[in-house]
Amino acid sequence: MRDLSAAATLDLWQTAEELEAAERPLALAASASDEPIEELARLPLGRRDARVLELHAALGGRALEATAACPACGEPAEFEVEVDALRSRGRRQARPEPVEACGLVVAWRPPDSTDVAAAAATGDQAAAERVLLSRCVTSSHGGELPAEARTAVAAAMAECDPLAEVLVDVACPACETVFVADLDLGSFVWAEVRARALRLLRDVDALARAYGWTEAEVLALDERRRNAYLELVREGAR
Repeated sequence: MRDLSAAATLDLWQTAEELEAAERPLALAASASDEPIEELARLPLGRRDARVLELHAALGGRALEATAACPACGEPAEFEVEVDALRSRGRRQARPEPVEACGLVVAWRPPDSTDVAAAAATGDQAAAERVLLSRCVTSSHGGELPAEARTAVAAAMAECDPLAEVLVDVACPACETVFVADLDLGSFVWAEVRARALRLLRDVDALARAYGWTEAEVLALDERRRNAYLELVREGAR
């Protein structure tokens, strides 16, 4: 995917801003792919998020630098994940194999975006888990799934689609507690898109006031030239 243009960034921001959090990763993936959104919605989450990583690259990103609150002291701990390592994880996807647990044989499929949206709509974690399993378990010879079987299926899902959940070991710089952070790729890249869009809106506002240009005229400038005009505006305000 080529670099995301300024106009395309604002279009994506406007579209995704109106969506629920669970729906945004699909919109981000669609912006980085020529595939119909209906097909993307049926992809396993890790394959969808591989497209989200392409968008991150189009925004000029390399390593993913994030922070997570330490569960022991509350201090923010910074961590970094290499994009190449994530892409390598995504290539380790496997075929879903039936799980045997508690005397049951459970056939299942990896969750996709439609499953996550349906689970998120419940507004309750326990209910969301039940909805997700009810949609993704295709057969369970032996009856309703007990807790141990549900845990086994969830573990199999994570192993089958390793990019769907990115867990990172993090050490707190304040109290040295080591904890596991969940890196939500969709939320991370959405924050990048939103931050870039808001910067562009400020640029449009400044240059429109200074020169009377339209939004389209400002966005048509490449980044270097736009920044040069912004610097001239700042110099004139001193």
